[in-house]
Amino acid sequence: MIAFPPPAQALTMNQRLHWAQRSKISRAWRDAASQAAMRWVRTEGVTFPGPSIVTVALPVVGNRRRDPHNWFPTVKPIIDGLVDAGVWPDDTPAWVRCLEPDLVVGGELVTVTCTPMHGAA
Repeated sequence: MIAFPPPAQALTMNQRLHWAQRSKISRAWRDAASQAAMRWVRTEGVTFPGPSIVTVALPVVGNRRRDPHNWFPTVKPIIDGLVDAGVWPDDTPAWVRCLEPDLVVGGELVTVTCTPMHGAA
């Protein structure tokens, strides 16, 4: 499991941000995920999982109702960062299948769990 603190505000499909602000936030998420993946390999000595089913858990504040699929604008740069780190050669469906994000009330870290595709479902 890859874990890291949120590097910026989470992005949702409901936000109306200027493209430059959105790009800066996306880059922060992508870079944080890439660095966390590289640390994961260095410190844990793990090998990358190959084709994977991915679950991303995002920390949120408060118990109000949320639609998890609206948070994919945050999940996409996380997956891209893992590709940058060499977890997979590409983020096509042959390599990555991403489940709806888990929203963790009161959580402090973003966690990314990669389950090998051959062992899932």
